[in-house]
Amino acid sequence: MTRSLTAFLCLAAVLIAGCSDDTSGPANDHHPSGTIVFSSDRGGNNDIYSMHADGSNVQKLTTRPEYDGEPDVSANGTRIVFQGSDGADNEIWTMDVDGGNLLRLTDNEYNEAAPSWSTDGSLIAFSTSRDGDFEIYIMNPDGSNPVRVSNLTSEEDDADWSPDDSHLVFESDDNGNGEIYTIGSNGSGLLNITNSANYEQDPAWSPKGNKIAFSSNADGDYEIYVMNTDGTGVTQLTTNTANDYFPCWSPDGEFIAFGSGRDGNPEIYIMRADGSSQQRLTNNAANDWWPSWGE
Repeated sequence: MTRSLTAFLCLAAVLIAGCSDDTSGPANDHHPSGTIVFSSDRGGNNDIYSMHADGSNVQKLTTRPEYDGEPDVSANGTRIVFQGSDGADNEIWTMDVDGGNLLRLTDNEYNEAAPSWSTDGSLIAFSTSRDGDFEIYIMNPDGSNPVRVSNLTSEEDDADWSPDDSHLVFESDDNGNGEIYTIGSNGSGLLNITNSANYEQDPAWSPKGNKIAFSSNADGDYEIYVMNTDGTGVTQLTTNTANDYFPCWSPDGEFIAFGSGRDGNPEIYIMRADGSSQQRLTNNAANDWWPSWGE
């Protein structure tokens, strides 16, 4: 089991249903579009699903008996990369956005997790335990030429690319608690941009390149925040008594999708990038989480 999956299961175990934020729909004529892919165990096994950005047309994409999760849809909306178990450990896979052309990229005795497409689709970042602890690597879309990017003494996970693909943002517990770091995609210029006593995780770089969304337990449970890419200007977007996590941006940067347990179990929500107009997209007794938004 990967560290990111373990962290989510710990979160899910303590989810508390609370009062929702503003759940009115979008307030003007700019409605979200595109496809949101996400993980769900609604079929009895954790699989990858897709839906329209309004929550309609839900489609099951994977049917393997093993765990499939942590999806990331490419910027052009054509391919999905995800973490999938082979029964012994977790590997990285890709498939078309309709579930076709399944391709296994890694095949080893280590755990690979939390893959992320570069904006131009030419590289995939992922976390792997092949060096003992989890570190961030990048590789080609066919799984070739894996290159280590991070080199810390702890576990690094949940990498996401800057829009120009020059940098990665990721979480690490190198300082004894979860922090958000940025690093050049060539491994240079490591920077801790949160550096707090709280636990920060799930970073997501905005398509406009000026903001990073993340989750933090700064107010006692996990909420969604945004900050500038240097860690300044931290703004809290959600405020409730449940855990909110796994933010991802719409392709135009105007909306954020995220997971929340505010209604008793993990569901997918969207909101405007300023935190307004929060709205639930999924509504069932299963666990829906880890959204990713493509064209």
